[in-house]
Amino acid sequence: MNPLEHWKSILAGALGGGVVLALVIGGLSSGTESTQIADQEPQQTEQTEEITEEQEEQPEVAIEEEPPVCSLEDYENDPRILQLQAAVINPETNELIYDVGADIPSRTASVMKLLTAAAALETLGPNYRVETRVYADSEDPTKIYLVGAGDVTLSRTSPGQQSIYRDAPKLSSLAFQVNSYVSTMEPPAAAEPEQDPNQPVVPITPEPEPEPFTQEITEIVLDSSLWGGVDGSGQWEKNWNLEGITDGWMSQASALQVDGDRNRPAQLTSVRSEAPVERAGEWFRESIGDNAQNAVLSYGTAPADAVEIASVLSEPIKEWIRIMLLRSDNTVAEALARLVAYDVGLDGSDFESLTSAYKLALRGTGLNTQEIVIEDGSGLSAYSTVSPEFIAQLMELVVEGYPNFENILNSLPVAGESGSLENRFNTGELENAAGKILAKTGWIRTGYTLAGTMTASDGTELVFAVYNLGDVSIPNRDALDELVYGIYDCGANLGN
Repeated sequence: MNPLEHWKSILAGALGGGVVLALVIGGLSSGTESTQIADQEPQQTEQTEEITEEQEEQPEVAIEEEPPVCSLEDYENDPRILQLQAAVINPETNELIYDVGADIPSRTASVMKLLTAAAALETLGPNYRVETRVYADSEDPTKIYLVGAGDVTLSRTSPGQQSIYRDAPKLSSLAFQVNSYVSTMEPPAAAEPEQDPNQPVVPITPEPEPEPFTQEITEIVLDSSLWGGVDGSGQWEKNWNLEGITDGWMSQASALQVDGDRNRPAQLTSVRSEAPVERAGEWFRESIGDNAQNAVLSYGTAPADAVEIASVLSEPIKEWIRIMLLRSDNTVAEALARLVAYDVGLDGSDFESLTSAYKLALRGTGLNTQEIVIEDGSGLSAYSTVSPEFIAQLMELVVEGYPNFENILNSLPVAGESGSLENRFNTGELENAAGKILAKTGWIRTGYTLAGTMTASDGTELVFAVYNLGDVSIPNRDALDELVYGIYDCGANLGN
C-alpha cells in the first residue's frame, strides 16, 4: 500500500468510528440530548461520505525524491591524487556539475593539443594542405632551393612504403621532378660584354673557353626561414626537457624536416637529432641520386625570382589532427601552432606569438580566452596554462557539433581500445568504461591530465577535464583513471 492509500484508510476508519460512537451514546442518553444527537447524525454521515468521495476522486500525486549526490570523495582522498583540478559539464543542461579548481589556469600537458586542433580547424580548415617546393636559381640552373613550408610529414620512405604519417608526400616525388628538370637543363646564356658608346671602339679580348656544361645539381640551398632558423638546426623551447630528442618523442621545431626528423620513419617514438634541416638536405640529395651526388649543402633563402621546378602536397590537416590526438604527436602539434600563427597574420617564426595567435584563432567559438597562456602547441611546456573548465567547455562545443570539430571527436583515443588510451581502462571495474570514454591524454613530469567526453553508466553524456598535478609517476596516472571512472560511474548524479 502506498502512503496516500494508507492515510485515506485511516481517515475513513476514524470518521466511521465517530458515527458508531454517536449511535451508542445516543442509545444511552435521554430526552433532549438524544434528539440533538439524532438530528446531527444524518448531517455528519452525509459530510463524511462527501469527504470520502472527494478524497477518492482526487488523483494520486507521485512524489519524486531527488537522488542523493554521487560523491568522488574516496577517489579525491587517494594519496596518489596530488593536486587535483577538475571540471565536469553536463551538455544537456550546460551545468558545471563537478568543480575542483575548475577555473584556475594550470599546466595542461598534451591536453593542449585539443586547443591546437581547434585553432587549426578554425583558421586553416580541415582540408588545408601544406606545399613543399623546390626552386632553381634564375642565374645558375645548377643551384636549387629546397623550401620548407612546415610539412613535417614529408617522408624519405620508398614508394609504396608508409611512415608514421599515413600517405605522406615523398622526397622521391620531389626528386623525380628535379631529375626531369636536370634532363632539360641548359647552360646560362653568356653575358654580352658592354661597350661604352662614348668611348672609342676597343677590340674585345676573347674570353677563355668555358668548361663544358654538365647537367647536374651543384648546390642545394636549404630554406627553413619560415621557422627554425637558417643554420641547419631547429628551435627548442626553453622549458622543454632535452630528453625528448634522445628518447624520441620530440623533434626540434623547424619548417623543413623529414619524417619529423625520426631515425625510424615508421615508429612514433624514435631518436631525433639536433640538426633536422641538415638531415632533410642529406636525405633529399640522396633521393635525387647521381644528378646531385656532388652537390654541396648550404643554408639560405630562395630569392624572389627563383623558378619553381618541383612540389608536393601534404595530406589534409584533418589527417595531421588525427595522428596528433590519437598518438599524441608533438612534432605535428608544433607545426600546426606555427601555421595557425601565420594564418592569423602574426609572425610564427618563434614561440612568443602563440598566445595571441590562439586567442585570435578561437575568437569565433565564444570561448573566453582571456586567461589562456600558450607557450607551445604540444603542451610540453609547464608554462602553457589553461583551466579545466575552459577545456571542458571546448569539449562541449565538440560534442554539440560545432563546425569542423567533428574532426576532433573522431580523432580522440578510445578507452581500452585505441591510441594513447589503448592500454588504459582495461583492468578490474575500469573495464566497464572501456569504449565509453573518448579523451586526450597528457603527461609531463609534473602532471597527468585527461580530457574528453564519455557516455556515463546511466547513459548521460558528460564532458570533462581532470588534472593530477605534482611530481608524478605511473601510480598517479592510475589514480587519475580511477577518478575518471568514478565520474563515469556517477553519471548525472555527480556532485561535489
